[in-house]
Amino acid sequence: MKIYIVCPYNKTGGPRSLHQLGNNLVSKGLDVYMYYGNHGQKIKASKLLYNDSKAKIADNIEDQKDNVVITSEYDTGWLLKIKKAKKVIWWLSLTYYLNNDILADVKKYTSNKNESSFYIPIRYFKRIIKDKLNGKSDKFVKKSKDFQTIYHLYNCEYVREYITSRGVKDIQMQYLCGPIDLVNNDLSIDNILKDKENIIVYNPAKMDKDVVESISEYLQKYYPSYIFKPLQNMTHNEVLNNLRKAKVYLDLGYFPGPERMPREAVMQYCNIITANRGSAANSIDIPIPKKYKFGIDELNVKKLCELAVNMCDNFAVYTPEYDKYREKVINQINRFDSDINNFCDYIKRN
Repeated sequence: MKIYIVCPYNKTGGPRSLHQLGNNLVSKGLDVYMYYGNHGQKIKASKLLYNDSKAKIADNIEDQKDNVVITSEYDTGWLLKIKKAKKVIWWLSLTYYLNNDILADVKKYTSNKNESSFYIPIRYFKRIIKDKLNGKSDKFVKKSKDFQTIYHLYNCEYVREYITSRGVKDIQMQYLCGPIDLVNNDLSIDNILKDKENIIVYNPAKMDKDVVESISEYLQKYYPSYIFKPLQNMTHNEVLNNLRKAKVYLDLGYFPGPERMPREAVMQYCNIITANRGSAANSIDIPIPKKYKFGIDELNVKKLCELAVNMCDNFAVYTPEYDKYREKVINQINRFDSDINNFCDYIKRN
């Protein structure tokens, strides 16, 4: 049996999780290959994306009965080519899957911008042309009957609810969440507390620029001594060092899955404020008090900023409210191996 993991060749949270899966499967004595590709485009790679990767690089996928092909939800088109091998989707981000439907994505984008529907066909054809010029395929698993022939690994309740709505039975799915990398194991509150400063960090990658600007302006006007800092253009170690110093982590993104950065933030004892959408909308995936989750459409910037400042001033008062989230993150680390054992049992039985 050979296991192929289809993965884009860029270092982000999704590829990191896919390589973690590959490493764990290799440690169990399985023959694992990373197949680098992106929406129909095969990527030539002379070395593995991560230095700690244990899998081998595949030049092609052998579509044989005993083999297994795993893709993320981002690029399921590869599975449409598979006729004999077992097919698996590891859901890392529901939003990226939904974005495969270009027309639906364009409609949603235009609506979020409060713009006229006049722009929809223009944006649609621009996306089509751009993808064609880049050689990207627009094919992906979309039919419910295809969903029901694939084994699904979901990483959060938000995703589980979606694939259940597509008619996938419990026997065809299981939980598997890629754990964060704990670079520093010295994560006791006493050791971290001495490093904390009045710093509010935020992840700009999935946040609206206008919202960021409004928050920044308010803090500069009323609380100029508090640092408001984006976590961007940094190495992973630099991100962790900034989280270790910060008292508050702000993330008003769309939360397509569990998200690595808020999990890293909570393990560095940051008090956390999030949006109330995607996986952050429920109390299972992001188990923090509801009052720390803000709506984006009618965001109360004053209320949010006052809360962030209060979290800095009374840091130790708030930190116990995130113990449940920390426990969840630790549990994800501890159960990753056993969850993969369950997956291995499935592919060996079927």
